Amino acid sequence: MNLYEAIRWGNESEDPYTGGPNGADTCYLVRAGSVEQAGQLADAALRGARGRLADWTQVLHLLGTEQATDSQPRILRGPYLQHAYRHGWRLWSRAEAAAPWVEQP
Repeated sequence: MNLYEAIRWGNESEDPYTGGPNGADTCYLVRAGSVEQAGQLADAALRGARGRLADWTQVLHLLGTEQATDSQPRILRGPYLQHAYRHGWRLWSRAEAAAPWVEQP
């Protein structure tokens, strides 16, 4: 199983400095067998988002593989808020919820 960081730009806080679409990003640590599966798990957690934010995952970073004996795909952590940086990881993105995931160079 792979470990992914699933990202939605911004967060739902109403704080004028740290919230909204330009604030820290909403992230999840996800264990999944594929990019598509990681996106589906995080999308389910984001459904019902309020305000000006997307209610779907916009970016996925591949962090590595997990060596645990539990092989159930699931969200391991989140949501947590932080500014999402690539740090050299493989990256997939999409422009809308129904769009396919596209790996970025």
